[in-house]
Amino acid sequence: MSEENKAIVRRWLEDGMNARNLGIIDELFAPDYANHSPRLGVVGREYTARETAEFFVAFPDWRTTIDDIIAEGEKVVVRRTVQGTYKGEVQGATVPPTGRLGLIDN
Repeated sequence: MSEENKAIVRRWLEDGMNARNLGIIDELFAPDYANHSPRLGVVGREYTARETAEFFVAFPDWRTTIDDIIAEGEKVVVRRTVQGTYKGEVQGATVPPTGRLGLIDN
């Protein structure tokens, strides 16, 4: 199960995020999916789809690199590097768009 779950997360980051394919959310994410975000608290797949679409606009060259992916049972943890040029508004952001390339802390 752990290897299967790692493959699902990897597919989301590579085929969903990097390839800008939000259509795979319903395929990969369970209806009761919960993202435990330090910034947002616990959010579901509908919020994740909206926020991801917003990030695609704000960071049109968004790129995620997986540094580590660890799984145990049903839990998966990813350490990743995210890079992009901050060109648009992000809900809840404390810094306005800079137009500069940088690492994204999320």
